[in-house]
Amino acid sequence: MHWYLPGTKAGGPVRSVFSMVALLKSYFDFYIITSNKDLGSDKEYIDIVANKLFVKDGLNYYYFNNEAITADNMLLLLDRIKPDLIYLNSFWSFPFSINIIRLKNKNLIAAPILLAPRGMLSKGALSLKSFKKNIYLISAKLFGWYKHVHFHATNNTEEQDIKARFSSAKIIIAPNLNSGITLKNKSLKDPYKIDLFFLSRISEVKNLHFALEILKDIPDDIQVNYDIYGNIEDQGYWNRCVEIMIQLPKNVNATYKQELTFNDVQGTISKYHCLFLPTLNENFGHSIVESLLSGCPVITSDQTPWNDLEKNNAGFAIELNNKQKFLAAIIAMANLDQKEFSQKSEAANSYISGKIEVEKNINLYKILFNEFIKN
Repeated sequence: MHWYLPGTKAGGPVRSVFSMVALLKSYFDFYIITSNKDLGSDKEYIDIVANKLFVKDGLNYYYFNNEAITADNMLLLLDRIKPDLIYLNSFWSFPFSINIIRLKNKNLIAAPILLAPRGMLSKGALSLKSFKKNIYLISAKLFGWYKHVHFHATNNTEEQDIKARFSSAKIIIAPNLNSGITLKNKSLKDPYKIDLFFLSRISEVKNLHFALEILKDIPDDIQVNYDIYGNIEDQGYWNRCVEIMIQLPKNVNATYKQELTFNDVQGTISKYHCLFLPTLNENFGHSIVESLLSGCPVITSDQTPWNDLEKNNAGFAIELNNKQKFLAAIIAMANLDQKEFSQKSEAANSYISGKIEVEKNINLYKILFNEFIKN
């Protein structure tokens, strides 16, 4: 994968892989091959030696620096490791996905390849920088570049997204793993006040500007605090969001709070009342899962796997063309007193605990990887 710990700016895919290897390293010998810089950063990681295999906490690591990320060097490393399975965690990364697909098509890699697009083939994701992406996808289909690749979809929606681009693709479905724990929400709730938060990459696909536009219409008698956590991936887009923040009414306060480290996420967000993330697309949505695990109901779009939130009293999943319903959901959450909020908070805990089924999914991955390698 292109970015991994100690970097955190790439968001969900890093959390997905972190949880997967943490839960499965007792059963598989993982080699994490990545770069030695975080997304959008020019600074190399401190205390990590680049271009060298090393072992830490039962996992094997190799961090390429910019100069060493070539197809030849990647091939030399893979020949040295002799993997039983290559698991790609991106569709668009040139050195860590596309180049490896090219090597496979030249018969220079023997190991089977399993590719997790991580939501990158969804309509929402493909709508951004669509011209270049569509040219590549058309070429890939025309020349059969992915005919030797199996895809990993995390749900049925992502399976359909993959099939829309590669109709004959071989697809394995297994939900994302999350190693979070259930926490009791620590916040106090007064009627007509609400502490919302945003936790995601700050890029157009996460739709922060849309969230801020909705907050412009909050009634005067409701006090809203909206804290924004995440990597500013697109400075131009963030500037656009700041312009909207300036226009917010006096009773709505939106504040940028930088990024959260993995270890700080749940402890921090368990002090809030609700996640407000009207995303264009999530194939899993770690921030949604971690919010629910932390007793925070969620207000999000219907472009995630969590579309039964309202039925389970754990939040709202709303159509993106219905701004009034988003506004109504925030007002309804703001109006709750402590007793009513506690009921929703406990429902959020209960809902996600029943959904993620960690032990069951660990066994599913064990079967998936072992059967895939055998076949």
